[in-house]
Amino acid sequence: MKKISTSLFVFLLIFCFSVSPSLAAGPFDYPTIKEEIHSLSKEQSSTTLDDSTFTRLKEKMKGLKDSDEMKLMGEVYEQEPNDYPYQADYIRLDDIVLGTFWWAEDLDFYRLDIDETKDTYIYGTTWTTLNNLGYLLFTPEGDPIYPDEMLEDGSDKLLIYYSLPPGSYYLAATDLNMFGGDGVYGLTAFTGEETVDNVYRISGKDRHETAIEISKVGWPDGAETVVLARDTTFPDALAGAPFAYQKDAPILLNPKESLNGKVKERINELGAKEVVILGGEGAISAKVAKDLKNTGLDVRRIGGETRYETAANIAKELGYYNQAVIAYGGNFPDALSIAPYAASNGIPILLSPTDELADETNEALKSVTDTIIVGGKSAISDKVQKQLAETNPVRIAGANRYETSVNIATQLEMPGDIITVATGQNFADALTGSVLAAKYYEPIILVEKNKVPDPVRKYISDNGTWYYTVLGGEGAVSEKVVEELGGL
Repeated sequence: MKKISTSLFVFLLIFCFSVSPSLAAGPFDYPTIKEEIHSLSKEQSSTTLDDSTFTRLKEKMKGLKDSDEMKLMGEVYEQEPNDYPYQADYIRLDDIVLGTFWWAEDLDFYRLDIDETKDTYIYGTTWTTLNNLGYLLFTPEGDPIYPDEMLEDGSDKLLIYYSLPPGSYYLAATDLNMFGGDGVYGLTAFTGEETVDNVYRISGKDRHETAIEISKVGWPDGAETVVLARDTTFPDALAGAPFAYQKDAPILLNPKESLNGKVKERINELGAKEVVILGGEGAISAKVAKDLKNTGLDVRRIGGETRYETAANIAKELGYYNQAVIAYGGNFPDALSIAPYAASNGIPILLSPTDELADETNEALKSVTDTIIVGGKSAISDKVQKQLAETNPVRIAGANRYETSVNIATQLEMPGDIITVATGQNFADALTGSVLAAKYYEPIILVEKNKVPDPVRKYISDNGTWYYTVLGGEGAVSEKVVEELGGL
């Protein structure tokens, strides 16, 4: 048997509602599925799980009493209803999911996509002895896939599926004790490959492809809307994350004058009906908009004469708001560090010069009672803060962009056990990853290319951070930093 990694792979959990509703009926039959799972559970193995690392999943579940507490952990958790294949929660290899048996007959479905032939292992456990987790893989046609080997240790099981070919599979889970009772369980599917098991890098050959890869992770089943931003300049896109989050849209990057072929292909793969361009024709040309329209897409543009007007116009798209973020319009780090928080809370990001509120920004603040200023006085001056006096401004800043990103996450009380990491030296990866981070309410913490800054190290230590999503390739965040994060 191929050597199993000495630790459970921990786990970026990304999932969403998926699969065609046509699968709700047809090949999947509840009694048959439960019978198959129960039948498998009766098989015995002479090999037991004696590696203490397999208790890690159970340790993560200690103290959990209900789904709200699971959410607070920052884990990905089961999304009910997921009682049929068409409702299946999407998971990936090396993900970990926490679920609950809401009732005795509860049957939960997860869809697992495998992109290349791999030896695959699935491990599950329950929080209490009152429940006994049973689970099994099925093909999209509803046929059970039996493991080559099943290792057991009490109610903890490790199913070994040798060399599963590429494709989509359904993982069905149920309580073999038929107890339910809001019992908590954990499941993870992983490979036997050695890797840094608590760091997940999302990257491509360049910033265009990295944005595409981020969209594959966050929107595996497509998106009706895609937000398109300029690839080499940041101003028009800085305020885009809250809008993209509201539309459940990935942000893709494109050059000014021509439609990138891979971007065009990804928009088609997503099944998008609409593309929203951020910025005027000086950011992305009319030719690009025309090329998109010629493919049958609805194309519209949110722009303005200045970056401040563009941000104000994006804010209008959000509807009513009484809070706003004020960020420096001349640089990117502060705005992108707060983007996941702002996006997930429906708060617009408005831009300002250092010494005077722009008229467009002032106009956009008419309904606002509370503001958050991000960045120090060299970015947003005391004079601007005084102009914001009627909006109860609160400033979040640090000695540099790295400490500012840490202070944003800390002062806004975002969970710090799972974080998204991006370079603080370029805007592209943090921009396109901001909506993904918002989907899972993860802060974006900035690092240097070849170093984890001291404020970030302290933040990780203080928060017990155990999992990292790294945005961008080694040109943005080096392997040295990945290894450093994995060892913290």
